[in-house]
Amino acid sequence: MNVLEENIAEFKTDFPKSWSFLWSPEEAEKISKEHKDQIHFLNKEGTEIVKNYLNSSKMLGYSTGTDWSPFTKGYFKTESRFNVSMDCGSEIKKWLYNLGIPFEKYVFVDSDNSGQAIMLTWKMVIKYWEGMFWDTDLTIFDGSLNWALFYYHESQLFFGKDNVFDQEAEFEKNLEQNKLLN
Repeated sequence: MNVLEENIAEFKTDFPKSWSFLWSPEEAEKISKEHKDQIHFLNKEGTEIVKNYLNSSKMLGYSTGTDWSPFTKGYFKTESRFNVSMDCGSEIKKWLYNLGIPFEKYVFVDSDNSGQAIMLTWKMVIKYWEGMFWDTDLTIFDGSLNWALFYYHESQLFFGKDNVFDQEAEFEKNLEQNKLLN
């Protein structure tokens, strides 16, 4: 576990009583205990920490033009895209799997339709992709900030990895993140 994962655990809360990536509250209750144990919605304070952690990274910058990307230009060495469609089930699962993120790795969702941030395993992202990637822009990342998956509401996934190290920017980012976690 990294610093963010260790510090965020105390902000876990019950599954929301509103719609989320798991669909209705009634449908969310029906998922297996094994899956529930890998999905942790965060309370308001935890959601704010995740949002501020992501914002302090300066990762999201929304470049413009024909090569539009949600990521700050030059933040990642490598970017790839996937177009989400109604019948892409097996292709999207294969694409997500091939990103190389371990199934047991805990990741963060900035927030979903419930308005809450979520800490869950990568395996659950792949399993419940249909509920995540359909309506609202969202960012999935881990505490290292070395990669991110961004869903753009016009059915596009953007994956960036291998962030480019800038010593001065990294110092400022770490200062902001330490303020959030302490």
